[in-house]
Formats: sequence, structure tokens, C-alpha cells
Amino acid sequence: MQGQKVYLAELREGDAQHFAEQQWDKMFIEGLSEDVFHPFQAADWQKMFGDASSNEQFNFTIRNVADDGLIGFVSLNDVLLKNRRAELGIGILSAKNRGKGYGKEALDLLLEFAFNHLGLHKVNLSVHAYNKGAITLYEKLGFVKEGTNRKAIFKDGFWMDQYNYGLLADEWRNK
Repeated sequence: MQGQKVYLAELREGDAQHFAEQQWDKMFIEGLSEDVFHPFQAADWQKMFGDASSNEQFNFTIRNVADDGLIGFVSLNDVLLKNRRAELGIGILSAKNRGKGYGKEALDLLLEFAFNHLGLHKVNLSVHAYNKGAITLYEKLGFVKEGTNRKAIFKDGFWMDQYNYGLLADEWRNK
């Protein structure tokens, strides 16, 4: 799956170690967990990407077309084949790669995979209310806010909301 700026690929040798070393970026780390963050070792990243036998998750690295550099990851988790639904995840490792359209293009490719290849009916996601950049991106892609998990995230001494979004295959095709 390739776009103009990025392509989605498998985890390659050295990628798991790179994720383990680069995971400390504040924006990246805050999106990884809703609770206390336990740093992932390279073996943890390898295990997350390495279980190709699971139909319940699909994990891809995001790579730069220009130089093959590792930018981050996208995933479909909790894939329910009977109900044709999955939960979307994305992480861009470094601040230098944010705001350049890499995430949007990676999500476009992942949604094409979800709706056209897997035949999913719906893709869901959860996002922290303070993550304005991600919310703008999700809404630009057509995701619809479906609910608010009020004061569900404790950050910097304050309670924050978490938003739930969904995108139906028909909405994606008709945008």
C-alpha cells in the first residue's frame, strides 16, 4: 500500500529497536496508553507487529517513500469479522514528521485496506480531547464524533474527556 509520501509495510529488522528508542516523544507517548505508561522494550514492539497469525489485528509501519525512513505505525485492532468493525490506532514517532501529511496519507491507505480489502463496515477510534491536531485530521477524513467519555483521562493534574469517533464504509466512499 503506497501513497505519494508514505507507504505501509511490515516491521523490519531494527524497527522494533528504533520504536523502543524513539518512544519517549511526549506526544507519541501520551497516545500509547490511557493509563500508566510502561515503556515497551524492542521485544514488546516485535511481538505487537510479529503476530501475523492473528485476524484480530493488523499492524503496519509507516515509511517515507523518499528515503524509506521509519515514521511510525498504523493499526487496526480488535477486528470483529462478523460485525465487520475495527479500532484504529496511529503513532508518529517524531515531532519533525508531524504536520507534513504523513499521518493523513497513512490513514487513507489504512482505511482503503480496511474497507476495500477486509470488507469492514465501520472503523472506530478514541482520542483524547486535548489532541486537537488528531481530532482535526480525523474529522477531515470523515470520522463522526459519536460520543464523549467524560473526564476519563487524567493529565497534568486535570480530568480530560475522551472522544469516540466512527467512520462507516459508505461515508468513506462518498466523501
